[in-house]
Amino acid sequence: PIILAASYELSGFGFFQRGSVKEVCNFTAREVIQRAQIGEMSVCTYKEYVCYNRVTAKKLAVAALSDSEYPRRVGFELIRQALELFCAQYSEEKWSKLDKDVLLPVTGLDELLQKFQNPKEADKIMKIQSELDETKNILVKSIDQMLERGEKLEDLASRSGDLSFQSKAFLNNAEKLNKCCTIL
Repeated sequence: PIILAASYELSGFGFFQRGSVKEVCNFTAREVIQRAQIGEMSVCTYKEYVCYNRVTAKKLAVAALSDSEYPRRVGFELIRQALELFCAQYSEEKWSKLDKDVLLPVTGLDELLQKFQNPKEADKIMKIQSELDETKNILVKSIDQMLERGEKLEDLASRSGDLSFQSKAFLNNAEKLNKCCTIL
């Protein structure tokens, strides 16, 4: 396989490591794509890294490497959108005759890769799930606070019951005392 376009986000690696990391990425992508089935999307995992890949019927392939914590559905969405970007800008006639690595500029590819750095922002379902989780946490906190207030209200109610009992006892004693001393 030859490389037609590439984009890397290597900010998590040291400056002097980035060249080696690019070489490893290119090697991994070539090896995985070489073994991939035409027309299928697949995942290859090695230690804590994952390579998402797809080979089209026209033998155009795309690969994306990430850590193993990256959500699979989002990884497949990234390679789908990257493939669409490339196909929209280059016809089969432009790339099918190439026989060596050429980095064709793909407008929007770097931005796409940057967008997918945060899976929750890139994937609508993950974004909704994140918002639902946040709402759930807020509701649980609110319910806990309401329960605490409910307990406090019960304490107040029981105290007020004690007060009313004391008030009744005071009233009864006052009435008894007033009966003994009648003013005419």
